[in-house]
Amino acid sequence: MTTRRRTPTVRTLGVGVSVLALAAVAGCSSGPDDPSPTSSSAAPPASTSSSPTDSASASSSPSESSSPSASASLPAGFSLDEQSTADWPALGGRVGIGIESRVGGHGSYDRVVYQFARDGAPSYRVHYVDEPIQDGSGERKDVAGDVWLEVLVSTVDMPGESAPTADDPLPETLEGTGIAAAPAIWGGFEGVGQSFIGLTGGQRPFKVSVLSNPTRLVVDVAR
Repeated sequence: MTTRRRTPTVRTLGVGVSVLALAAVAGCSSGPDDPSPTSSSAAPPASTSSSPTDSASASSSPSESSSPSASASLPAGFSLDEQSTADWPALGGRVGIGIESRVGGHGSYDRVVYQFARDGAPSYRVHYVDEPIQDGSGERKDVAGDVWLEVLVSTVDMPGESAPTADDPLPETLEGTGIAAAPAIWGGFEGVGQSFIGLTGGQRPFKVSVLSNPTRLVVDVAR
């Protein structure tokens, strides 16, 4: 069994949470990260669809292009534009603290999954930024990549003192993808959890959705 490293990604202390089995880490099409989202509030403004489907990884033809033109081979809903819930920045349902983040390849796109401890429907905002700047401190975070997607999620709990930190993706799951880094969200600054997805190359279209049981925020990025 591969041992996962434990790296805090937010300036908070942690609540006891069990780390999920490493079998879910790859986010493959047969895993629990593929069912259609059940949250009706997750509606990216620049998308024609806000829900990932089970057929996405099977029907999408692989593409080696890292330019926005790659979206021609992608399911509907991918865009370079910011995607957020309609009521952002209003706080969403309580999602608890972060458990882990996972990365997996799905043919024409790569999937990043952020998993949380509670079952609330989150509010979110995902968009490209010039640099990975941490909320609160204003300091630049050391996140690998050439460009970055900022991922903001609410409402994230303040971890207690005894909680284990959230797990980042295993290094081997990043191999062969366009994802250089995707640190887990652990706690939140004023209720908002923050992470950055570091991408190799330039900006690429992406799509955001929410899955439930357990609560997960899913960011799919074109290759």
